[in-house]
Amino acid sequence: MLKIVRIPSHAASPHFFTVYFMKIHFTYDENKDIECLLSKGAGSQNSPNKTKTYEALLAFTSDITNKEKVREFVRKYIQDNNIEMSAVVAQLQGNWDTVAEAYEKRAEEVFDVKIENNITAFVTITGRYPYNIDQNFFYVSTKKNANQIAMHELWHFYTWYKFGGDAKKLGDAKYNDKKEALSVLLNETCADLMAGEIDRGYPQHQELRNIMKEQWQKTHDINIVWQGIV
Repeated sequence: MLKIVRIPSHAASPHFFTVYFMKIHFTYDENKDIECLLSKGAGSQNSPNKTKTYEALLAFTSDITNKEKVREFVRKYIQDNNIEMSAVVAQLQGNWDTVAEAYEKRAEEVFDVKIENNITAFVTITGRYPYNIDQNFFYVSTKKNANQIAMHELWHFYTWYKFGGDAKKLGDAKYNDKKEALSVLLNETCADLMAGEIDRGYPQHQELRNIMKEQWQKTHDINIVWQGIV
């Protein structure tokens, strides 16, 4: 479980205040890639569509219960697409490290929550990027800059530790809609850190995203933005 710290309203003098930053470690793990492809490639809670990579897997083999066959596909896909994973990981890590401190400071200011733990970012060919807060990881793409994806998934971490207590009251579906819509605030607070990308969200959340955006622009208060949406 992540360690979180509530930021006091009366910040201590910088001479006596030690600042810790969470570390995001980018890596490639073939088994995690296979796990992501099989669990999320065919569809997810927010999108029922198959990803292009999953469709390619089905064209390669109908026996997706055979993990070694899936492993063969993953290795062939990486080779055929000239993906040099070690270089991809190094580039993603380097790109993230240039914005990590700024992103964390802004997220802390928005949520009034500080995350001190290390989190792993697994590279995947799946085309879908789930996360697991309990196990401290999320997935990112193989493209040259995945900062927007990383920020989006980490936004869910901050949302959980700020408002996760509402999940039982709201139910899984409503909590999911709210936390996904809340990522619209990345465009308001971190646009300059996302390498020209925009957090677009899912079609079914656009109305809610617009409401949250308007509330944020009026109040700049995450509590009002979250609690004001029923």
